[in-house]
Amino acid sequence: MDKIYIIIPFFDGWPQLKTCLDALRASHYGNREVIVVNHGTEDEARELLRDQYPEVLQIFASPVLWWAGATNVGIRTAMSRGAKKIMLLNHDCYFEPDTIQRIVAHAQKAGEAIIAPVPFDYITKRVLAVTARTCFLLGFPTLTLPGKTKFLGQPRLLPTKLILGGRGVLIPSSVFERLGLFDEVNLPSYYCDFDFFLRCRNRGIPLFIAANARVYVDDTRTSLAEVEDMSFQRFLQTLIVPRSHRNIRDLTAIFKFHYPIKGLHHLGVALNLGRYCTLYAWKRLKRTLRKFL
Repeated sequence: MDKIYIIIPFFDGWPQLKTCLDALRASHYGNREVIVVNHGTEDEARELLRDQYPEVLQIFASPVLWWAGATNVGIRTAMSRGAKKIMLLNHDCYFEPDTIQRIVAHAQKAGEAIIAPVPFDYITKRVLAVTARTCFLLGFPTLTLPGKTKFLGQPRLLPTKLILGGRGVLIPSSVFERLGLFDEVNLPSYYCDFDFFLRCRNRGIPLFIAANARVYVDDTRTSLAEVEDMSFQRFLQTLIVPRSHRNIRDLTAIFKFHYPIKGLHHLGVALNLGRYCTLYAWKRLKRTLRKFL
């Protein structure tokens, strides 16, 4: 089987990275090379990675890079080493021993296609989504569709309109040669993956979910934009900081690129943020009422 180059961008969170690498060590698929793009500033993490995982190629990149830039560094490195198939894996995503093997088996039959495993929550073990799509017109850059759970565990590929990020997605290097890499200028953090996969779909490259392959996602450190018990100050931060998938800059960029009615993308952004603000206000109101009841 083909050699798989696994790209892991890493800024911080050594416990999650260690769990990720331990899961890769237990993988049944041996023909792989793991490339960790370390763009953080933690000297201890650099040393632990070097000493405990000598089989991993650690590349140092600028701390000013976000996910898109760090991932692009890894992709360029893999392609310079002759990679034909590249897998993107976030450091807080953990494979089962047979995950890679099952995805590769599908890829051998699918041709130039992009294939991802089914994401499950690491803590609860519940399925996060099976397939996904977008509805930019109504303000949804992503809509997850869990309705195909009946196919889970079956050795089949499920067509999808969108793939949810770097959670073990396998991409032929020929796709990067045709379409380029992630847009690290306009979408340095969130939504650069959505933009890339939508560009792929528009160019006729099929997107699939491998129903019999699993990845477990530890999203406890993923985004600031969770409304549970959020202070008003933190709520305001989620509209600005790049670590939040609700930041206005990235939202505006992704809607501008993909809103179906040119020139009206601000309407989609307004609908998205309007729902977010309403949900936050409702959560705050319920917490306030509970204090007096």
